[in-house]
Amino acid sequence: MVVRLAVLAVISALVLGGLFLILRPDPPAASAPEERSFDLEITEGGMDPEEVSVREGDRVTMNITSDRPVEIHVHGYDLEEEVGPGGPTELSFEADLTGRFPMEDHETEE
Repeated sequence: MVVRLAVLAVISALVLGGLFLILRPDPPAASAPEERSFDLEITEGGMDPEEVSVREGDRVTMNITSDRPVEIHVHGYDLEEEVGPGGPTELSFEADLTGRFPMEDHETEE
């Protein structure tokens, strides 16, 4: 009786192990870098959207408009761009760093 239970336990373990290997979900596929474009609007001292998300390797283009002259600064990347009122100013870069990087607008003089 004990031998029978031991054999049954081994067979059950093998079946459960096989089912686990067959039915387990595939790991998420690594996504290829993308071209990402965002429209960033600076009005009355605020930015919209307040945050953008990209993945490492993405090529990022921000089209920035402002209601006053500002200098936009992307910390961590040390990117700065003068933005005047009116038409959009384009800021492009490759997202080759990981983490969170604040963007600030610094007022400039006309």
